Amino acid sequence: MEEPRKPRIVDKRRSARTAPEPGAVAPADDVEVVEVIDEGRNGDTGEVVTDVESSPLEATEEEMNTTAEPDNYLDDLRRLQADFENYRKRMMREQSALADRASARVIERMLPILDNFEAAIAHGEGGPGVEMVYKELRRALEEEGLKEIEALSEAFDPRIHEAFEAHEDDAVTEPTVASVMRRGYHLGDRVLRPAMVSVARPPEVASADAGENAAEA
Repeated sequence: MEEPRKPRIVDKRRSARTAPEPGAVAPADDVEVVEVIDEGRNGDTGEVVTDVESSPLEATEEEMNTTAEPDNYLDDLRRLQADFENYRKRMMREQSALADRASARVIERMLPILDNFEAAIAHGEGGPGVEMVYKELRRALEEEGLKEIEALSEAFDPRIHEAFEAHEDDAVTEPTVASVMRRGYHLGDRVLRPAMVSVARPPEVASADAGENAAEA
């Protein structure tokens, strides 16, 4: 019976004084390259089987590649998390803007009701009950952000005032709100309804406007 072949160890270490073969690259002095060759027969085929172990340098490169893969996964996870956070903030802003628009539409439809309450109270109609309901309604709308536009005796501002009448007044030096026909309101930074006002203006302004109108005619 034939004895099994024993592995043959080949030491390929090179010293600094040993010159490499022509065309070969000499390994570094502190690197040991050892091959373990197991020559045997592959079953019944009769083929020679040779097993060669990987060198330490090749094993190190494989470990580095394996370590780099989790880092790439972590970077992808961080990017995905940042994208989701941006998406969440954008959706919150859109939902808040949608809620503000819906609230503005409802409050704007309530303004004529406030006008009717104020007209009834001014004419002494309804008694204390009407005034109490008016105050409660106005308080509820103010809690939602409704704020009255300051108009009376203020300088006329076409962004928040709507002039329905103008007249000369020697007591003013610039166009000024003389009276308020209908209250105006803010809702946050938005002008929900401008105040309808009567405007008093200095005589020289009125004369200049009259001259311009005559020239155009």
